[in-house]
Amino acid sequence: MVPIEPRGKRPSVAWLEFQHRQATPSELARWFRRRDANVGIVTGAVSELVVLDVDPQHGGERSLAALEAEHGPLPRTVEATTGGGGRHCYFAHPGGHVPNRVGIAPGLDLRGDGGVVVAPPSVHPSGRPYVWVAGRAPDELPLAPVPRWLLAAAQPAGPHAGHPVVEWRSLVRDGVEEGRRNNTIASLAGHLLWHGVDPQVALDLLLAWNRARCRPPLPDTEVANVVESIARLHARRT
Repeated sequence: MVPIEPRGKRPSVAWLEFQHRQATPSELARWFRRRDANVGIVTGAVSELVVLDVDPQHGGERSLAALEAEHGPLPRTVEATTGGGGRHCYFAHPGGHVPNRVGIAPGLDLRGDGGVVVAPPSVHPSGRPYVWVAGRAPDELPLAPVPRWLLAAAQPAGPHAGHPVVEWRSLVRDGVEEGRRNNTIASLAGHLLWHGVDPQVALDLLLAWNRARCRPPLPDTEVANVVESIARLHARRT
């Protein structure tokens, strides 16, 4: 768990280390002295959670219906509604590595290792709260296993394929806004490392890209932490 800025979606602390360890009781007590802080749950192996983020404003319900028509319905599991009209479906992490994948289909994101979701009783920027669906709160229903077809949908099209070339070019050229910066820097770092770029060179490139293309730029230390985390993961895999 990490604190999220009030009525926002961005962690209010540097949270990369909490992808690998859980916060201590003293850290939680210090963070949540602010009664208006939102609650963030770091997804992935550290919390043993995978979350499907369904955004109906970008076609998420239509995309999910199409996937369910092909593969069968999602199992009944813990679920929350977001203040923005979407929903978060929580599943048990299956072990191994589950990618944190934005846009597995229009309006559908899978929050796995390296992801974070805002959880009840947080308040959305709209002023509406995040709430557990009746009968589907964590104390009312066990987590269902994440469906295999959902995991498959989050995988790259080929070995280390990631985004198509046109998407990489668009990301580098156009940059990203708040809410996408950490995940995009992690994706770019992984892309560079898989193509043999030295980690220090990758860091210098991403520091420059962050300053020029992120809106607003992240602190250099946060970029360095992201790249270091991805470099460690890359080293373990190779």
